[in-house]
Amino acid sequence: MRKHFQLFISSLCCLFLLLPSTVSAHSGRTDSNGGHNCSEKSIAKGLCSGYHYHNGGGSSSGGSSSSDSSSNSGSSSSTSTKSAPSTPAPAPKIDEKQVRANEHYKTANDLYNSADYQAAIIELEKIYELKKNDSRTDTLVQKSVSAIYELAKTAFRKEDNSTAKDHLAYIQDYQRSSDQIKQKAKALLEQIKENEKVISILSKATTSRNEKNYEETLTFIQEAQKIKDTKEIKSFYNETVEALINDAEAAYQKKQYKQANKFYKLLVKIVDNPKVKAQYQTTLQQIKDEQIIQESFEINTTDFEGKSLFNHIMEEENETPYSENVVNFLESSLEEEATDAMNFIYNVNIKELFKGGKKDAA
Repeated sequence: MRKHFQLFISSLCCLFLLLPSTVSAHSGRTDSNGGHNCSEKSIAKGLCSGYHYHNGGGSSSGGSSSSDSSSNSGSSSSTSTKSAPSTPAPAPKIDEKQVRANEHYKTANDLYNSADYQAAIIELEKIYELKKNDSRTDTLVQKSVSAIYELAKTAFRKEDNSTAKDHLAYIQDYQRSSDQIKQKAKALLEQIKENEKVISILSKATTSRNEKNYEETLTFIQEAQKIKDTKEIKSFYNETVEALINDAEAAYQKKQYKQANKFYKLLVKIVDNPKVKAQYQTTLQQIKDEQIIQESFEINTTDFEGKSLFNHIMEEENETPYSENVVNFLESSLEEEATDAMNFIYNVNIKELFKGGKKDAA
């Protein structure tokens, strides 16, 4: 038993003697000189430090291991602390084009926020030239184009057609405008052109109306309505009809029968209300009859309100309105230069005669 115990102790001592050489061993490839730098793990474990040799590499005395080197304190110390020169890490490469692209985008975004949309697009185009465009570039381009379209709409509402057309032309010519925004711009541009035609026609109509050429004025209005029937055109039409009525009545009061006849004929033609149309037709007949009397007897005034002696005679006794034949008959029955007599017949109030007035004249 004692013999076995001694054998165990001897084996254990041998094991401890071998242990340092085993612990000091570490992995790692050697260079052409037979040495290498310690890894961080080996340094942490205390296996080595710095640059050192293996298998006699770099030793003129033929030392074959790190344990041999460590036995010689002079050579071992100088050898184990030797380190290879370290290579500095390369500086990161800067993308100069991307830097410039970022600057252009920032400028474009500032211009967009200040409502200078075309200038913003110019800056964004520089990014495309650098071939550094991305989704944010495309998005800002479309936002800028849409904003220009809104400017066109605002100008159109303010009747600033020139500015509106400039904006819309830009959208249509710009290569990066979407198809959708181009269609909207085209539709608005057509609307502006229609409005310009209407404005031009109404301008001509206004000139005709000022010259009292109402027939031509109404023709222009109809032409404008075919293009676009708007509230403005309807308002212009109503104003024209009102002016025509006023001028027709004024011409009739001034005994300008030719012009009055022309105006009332036009009113009969355009008025839809049957009652009003009948009134204008009655006035036309009165104008015609008064023209006959005026031309036949060379008198300037007549009474068509049913109060004159002539009207009383024609309506009460003959039960028929007077006509050209009646006038001719009266003319032939009177002596020449009987103007005073004719004025009496056509202008004396029948009520005065009933009361006994103007008996001597009768």
